[in-house]
Amino acid sequence: MGSKVITFERGADFYFNLAYKYIQKGRLETALRYIEKAVSLKPHDSFLQFNYAGLLAEQGDIDRSTEVLLNIVKNIDPNYLECYFGLGCNYLQLQKIKKSSEYFSIYLEKDPGGEFAEEAEELLEMLTMIKDANNNMDDEELERIYKIEEEAIDHLEKKEYKQATEKFETVVQMLPNAVPARNNLSLAYYYLGYIDKAIELAREVLTYEDTNVHANCNLAIFYNKQGAVSLVKKQLRIISKIRTESEDYLYKIGDTYGSLGRHADAYRTFKKLLIIDSNNPMYVHLAAIAAFNSRKYGESIRLWEKLDKLDKDNMLSDYYIEAVKKQLDVRDEKTFFPYVYQLPKEEIKDRLDFIYRFIEMQGNECREQLENNRHVLDILYFGINFDKYFLRKLIFNKIKNDKLVEAEQSIRKFMLRDDVENYIKMESVFLLNSIGAKEPYTVNFDGEKRNVTIDSLGFPESEWETSWIKVKRKALSMMRNKYKRPYKKIVEDIWYEFIKSTFPEVPEIDDVNIWAAALEHTYCRLCNTEASEHQLAEKYNISSASLLEKAEIINEAIKNKYQCNKEK
Repeated sequence: MGSKVITFERGADFYFNLAYKYIQKGRLETALRYIEKAVSLKPHDSFLQFNYAGLLAEQGDIDRSTEVLLNIVKNIDPNYLECYFGLGCNYLQLQKIKKSSEYFSIYLEKDPGGEFAEEAEELLEMLTMIKDANNNMDDEELERIYKIEEEAIDHLEKKEYKQATEKFETVVQMLPNAVPARNNLSLAYYYLGYIDKAIELAREVLTYEDTNVHANCNLAIFYNKQGAVSLVKKQLRIISKIRTESEDYLYKIGDTYGSLGRHADAYRTFKKLLIIDSNNPMYVHLAAIAAFNSRKYGESIRLWEKLDKLDKDNMLSDYYIEAVKKQLDVRDEKTFFPYVYQLPKEEIKDRLDFIYRFIEMQGNECREQLENNRHVLDILYFGINFDKYFLRKLIFNKIKNDKLVEAEQSIRKFMLRDDVENYIKMESVFLLNSIGAKEPYTVNFDGEKRNVTIDSLGFPESEWETSWIKVKRKALSMMRNKYKRPYKKIVEDIWYEFIKSTFPEVPEIDDVNIWAAALEHTYCRLCNTEASEHQLAEKYNISSASLLEKAEIINEAIKNKYQCNKEK
């Protein structure tokens, strides 16, 4: 029998359309998850693969993006000409100058009048100048230098400023015209407290490129640290004259204005970003922060309400809108919010501290908190999203052990999020079941809402026959390290339900391997996990026909107790 995917699988177009929807919302990680699903279903579709490569590049995974594009032109469709332009861009990102030039040239040769021809010509000219400036170094030597630069950036992001400084110094010695490295070196010295050295390096950058946005913005920050008011004003005049439509530059300028307390200027800059991308949640939030800090309270509320519409799962809009309303009551002129896409650090700390105290409370005290403080559920919801693994497990265990039915709606809301993995959603289903929440449980599986029902389990294993236990143990043994938790709990509950539903007429377990394979098959079907009858049959060394026969018996027995149906 041919390989056949287990039920609940959706078509590639369904997942691609979902991915496109999340790209429009600026939620690229969620989009990537769905486009990967689409590509896995249609691996030889060059259009899907090309879009996959583009999204990988957008996420900064240039190596994987390049692999995908090379696979298209070598194995799928060598006439998908945009791939050659994409490869040129990717190799440019990877600082492989000669490779980049090669693919831009191939693109122009194959499609001289193509959509990206003019841009490819401009980039080729730029690359020629770079090769001349780098004394025509080969790609291997440049790659070695850029690897050092990547290591330096990694140190900088980890606040390991001394190590970052040493590596950036190596880069600028080997490539004196490496402007980004000089900018980062000046920042590293700034964070080490060597302000004069940081200023010297930023000025050096401006001798190469007097309109360099990062160097001019950095100088304004450095001078401000020194208290050089007149020099800060001079830099701000220079920055105000910069005309750009680059999102990176506008973000840098807006962030600089905000850091210097020039909130009205920050607001105008972030509004320009919104003209470029009106539905980018981060830009909306930053514009709202700038509006609040500029005392444009009505505008800040409007923008955070827009954020709520763009991203229903965001954790920011409700908090900040409430903060604005408090500000309208007290008019505290000292209150300003930082320009970051998260809750204020103090608020995050307060919430985490409360969660850990809540976990230590007795059940009655927890219920009292839930009844008297409407924010407790919001804080718990924040906690299970803030850390979906360790902290979520602690909160789930607390809810389960103390039977905190008051948390039911928060868990139901959590199961509808797009950014929560399916196995965590199934664990949430069992949590609701354990606290006695009413069925069905609506779950968002890969963009589609389904109603899940599970009858409570109450047939003690002490009453089982040995062969029934062997089936469960065999399945769990074969599934170990191949599925994410809580697969063990789900498999046990499925098998419990089967035994309980068929008792006392439980079918004879004539072959443990066949029944164990059928149990794994049922788990995959219920949890939207891709597998095939052929693969499972080979894994257990049985025939596909016998597997399907026993799987059908299990499914028939549990269908009224444990089922996944589309939401009406």
